[in-house]
Amino acid sequence: MYKVNVSRQGARLSKPFTMIELAYIEDFAVSIYLCQGTLAWHKHLDQDELFLVHSGTISLDTELGSFTLETGEMLTVPKGVLHRSSSRTRSEVLLFSPKFLPDRKNGHRFSFPQGINLTKVNLYHKSRSLSNPYQGLKLAQVEDFTLSLLLCEGTSSWYEKPARPILLMVVEGLLKVESGPETITLSQADLTIIPPLYGYRLHSPERTLVLSFQKTPPSRP
Repeated sequence: MYKVNVSRQGARLSKPFTMIELAYIEDFAVSIYLCQGTLAWHKHLDQDELFLVHSGTISLDTELGSFTLETGEMLTVPKGVLHRSSSRTRSEVLLFSPKFLPDRKNGHRFSFPQGINLTKVNLYHKSRSLSNPYQGLKLAQVEDFTLSLLLCEGTSSWYEKPARPILLMVVEGLLKVESGPETITLSQADLTIIPPLYGYRLHSPERTLVLSFQKTPPSRP
């Protein structure tokens, strides 16, 4: 396992709307970009995008409405939806999006369904509903991946070897991850990926909020 500190990587960005890819998990990339000024209107015909503000405040304008996102707030923009992001001051934004384009059926690109509503989510507000250690709460769905919020405190039981890799990022607090022969300690804004090789266990000496991002298992018929 390895770890990447999101804040340190974000500090490397100096040119507005430049981006650093932080991690890859299956066919998804997790990146951070510098939002300062206004990006041109655009849309992605083949992919959803999830915007999570790491620091600062941004405006996210879409053809379905405009939203102000502050630190810890997120919004998923579906494929085919016209949008742009802007900020008057330096703001750093995490972006979850497919790295490789999905297969197209009959050569046709996807379009967003009619009648959808966009809703922003504040992860700090959502965390208030978590009371039991290692209780998880789904925050967003991006393509076939799920972003969840996990409350960690004390030591979890051993989890079975995951079927797919799991990305963990500490929002606040301290987390130790044991996986097979490896142990890694994550502080605020650190992320790592648990490989699907061994069972794993989590430990935190204090109340810790962790984001979990992984591919959703297919539903059973």
